[in-house]
Amino acid sequence: MSKQKQGEPTRASQGQREVFGDLYDEQVACPWCESKNTRVVSPFGGTVSEISMKCEDCSSTFGWMKWEGKLPGDE
Repeated sequence: MSKQKQGEPTRASQGQREVFGDLYDEQVACPWCESKNTRVVSPFGGTVSEISMKCEDCSSTFGWMKWEGKLPGDE
């Protein structure tokens, strides 16, 4: 069994990011530069109701509350 390096994501967190990323990547606008070139860093932020996001354009990280606005795919 290989030893996990510090800072390396676990299999569980990789799977959670993929599931949440499918829903939220490039859907949530960055509050700093308003770009939608964003991705899920972690499905849970400081609370379970928050998703940690990162903007690929300005490199800012931010939290997005899961109930803010409409969910991706909602019309």
